[in-house]
Amino acid sequence: MSVAAGIFVFATAVFIQWLVYDDWMHDKGPLRVVGSILAGGLTFAGALQWQFAVRWRKVEMLRRFESIKWMNDRIRNALQAIECVTYAADPLATESVRSAVDAIEDVLQEVLAESHPAPPLKRAGQPNSMQAR
Repeated sequence: MSVAAGIFVFATAVFIQWLVYDDWMHDKGPLRVVGSILAGGLTFAGALQWQFAVRWRKVEMLRRFESIKWMNDRIRNALQAIECVTYAADPLATESVRSAVDAIEDVLQEVLAESHPAPPLKRAGQPNSMQAR
């Protein structure tokens, strides 16, 4: 894309130069291509830098999403451990812990849905890790 932009700017600059000097002013001198080459080169460099910046932002965003996914997994594992310990200690107190776990699970699902719009497909009949209590 950056090469195409550079060539386009170069060609446009040469065409405009030809149009002004040769056609309108009737000056049959040689075309001055140094400025056109410089304009094309600067356009190429600017477009290339812009493409690298866009790519870097995408890579950083993917890194953040991967860290969110990793934190989500660790939090789920810790919540399952808390729920199991609470159940072993007092089976009647499990309901309040379960509602808190479900609330955190819902928030984590929202964050994960925003970071990965298309969740992986689950096999039929295979329960979710938090639902298999």
